[in-house]
Amino acid sequence: MAKTGELDLPSGRRLYLREFRQYLTYEGLLEGLPTVERNKQRLEQLVADHRDKPYAGGPYLIRPTETPIQYNRNGKSYPFGIPSALPDVTCIGRFDSLQPARNETSDLSGLVVIWFQDEFAFPIDPPVVAQILSIDWEAHAADMDY
Repeated sequence: MAKTGELDLPSGRRLYLREFRQYLTYEGLLEGLPTVERNKQRLEQLVADHRDKPYAGGPYLIRPTETPIQYNRNGKSYPFGIPSALPDVTCIGRFDSLQPARNETSDLSGLVVIWFQDEFAFPIDPPVVAQILSIDWEAHAADMDY
């Protein structure tokens, strides 16, 4: 990061982190274990919740690594799915660029990026920063006008 909240893509484009939200991934899970099936639903809902907000199109989801949870109670498997956990913290960042992504007559571009990490940021985990830097901004960001 050039400065906290700024990223320089390999293309030379500078991104500005304009909004950043984070929360515990399983906050509110009162009993039971997270499962592969519920995690899939959680990711789909997270993407749906951020579609066209505040930019046209969908957010960019950096696919998290799931960690299997060992479960064996009296020789029985978990009855509600395959136990598996996402990283502890869900992060949602709104990034802007002062250049358009595709339409040269637009003023700027933006993209919501969703990722997961093990601890609250800052800093953003270095592997996540590397993945943000690899996003094809021109393909995923939405152009906007003032």
